[in-house]
Amino acid sequence: MSAFRKLYLDAYVLVYALYAFFNKGIAYSYLAEILLVIGVLILLKDFRKLEIVWDRSMQLLVLFLAVTAVYIARGMGSYPFMEIIRDSFMINYAIFALILLFFKNDINYLKEKLFLVYKWYPLAACCSFLLLSYIPFFEEFKVFGNVILLLYKFGDMGVHLLISTLFMLNGYIRMSKRFAVINTLLTIYIFLVIAAYSRSGMLAYLLGLGIFVVFTKSRELKLFMQGYLRYLPLLLILALSLYSATKLEENFQGRKIGLSQLKENVVSIVSSDASGSLNDNKVWRLAWWGKIIQDSYSGTTNFLLGRGLGMSMAAVDDIEQEEEGLRSPHNFHLNILARFGVPFFLLWMYWMYLILIRIRRKEISQYAFTLLTILFVFIVNASFDVYLEGPMGAFPFWTFIGLYYVNEITELEKNH
Repeated sequence: MSAFRKLYLDAYVLVYALYAFFNKGIAYSYLAEILLVIGVLILLKDFRKLEIVWDRSMQLLVLFLAVTAVYIARGMGSYPFMEIIRDSFMINYAIFALILLFFKNDINYLKEKLFLVYKWYPLAACCSFLLLSYIPFFEEFKVFGNVILLLYKFGDMGVHLLISTLFMLNGYIRMSKRFAVINTLLTIYIFLVIAAYSRSGMLAYLLGLGIFVVFTKSRELKLFMQGYLRYLPLLLILALSLYSATKLEENFQGRKIGLSQLKENVVSIVSSDASGSLNDNKVWRLAWWGKIIQDSYSGTTNFLLGRGLGMSMAAVDDIEQEEEGLRSPHNFHLNILARFGVPFFLLWMYWMYLILIRIRRKEISQYAFTLLTILFVFIVNASFDVYLEGPMGAFPFWTFIGLYYVNEITELEKNH
């Protein structure tokens, strides 16, 4: 590996770690966008070295990027240029997948660095939560823009915690038994925190872990997990003790740490009988989603082309905002429907199907199965939050798409 390629990959991992560890606190640092621009320049310089499998999923991905370029031109003159570009990145972040394909021969170096990031993730997430909760200084400490550095969206935290868990279970993360015990304890504790504050984070983590445990084909891993279950009750008791000792006031959504909150969150997912902000939040989302679907079928332009880029969907739909500056619905797929129209939306759904259906392959490798489980969890969280529209979710998501594409090429080369 050349020194320049190594430098870029080191920068890639550093930026990834910052987004994983600090999330919303560095959302306005533009580090991911700068990294993407540099990656594009590298890609254009040696474009002929880019190796891709020109299957339907890749064809659709390139089509999405081409259509987005047309939509940028479509919005010019009607909306502020920076708002158009901002909205276009909900698709343009996909370029990260192509950049990783360009670095195919060096991907093992990147993977090892990412495993290291997730080795420390449970500790980083726990420290971030406790510092923000108990030390007043961090309630105001800002580095980028007007966002508190340690402000973290708990749904996003659920996704990253699941990635850390799967990497540990697979043995991709090297650690001593003592460290593994501490990491497991911290993982259970921070999951309980996530489950109290975010239904989407709780759901994403449990669905991802459930799919992984039930459908994994690795006999060695199943035996390992069976042995691991002997120690789980004790670790669960310790984590619950720490969780019960965490005394905090209600947050801005009226949610708080406690077993009663966990029960309410679980019940509210499948029932409309929950009272207060939990049910109000669900009704608010469903009302907006219903309006988007209705409007998308109400006229030829909205149906075929969508509303385009640059406008605030909350303002257009006359939606009362639950958070300042909200521009998009808490569902990435419906955001695509609203902005790009029904045909593009159906192609997006088909693209996701082409990726995720591969999890049913009989001869799928454990690594590929793990990547697909992770991608499924990203999509689950993006179905309930503004996630893949910004770098906090899109940068990791398209990184894992890139890792999966690289693995596909590598496995094809081995088979031939």
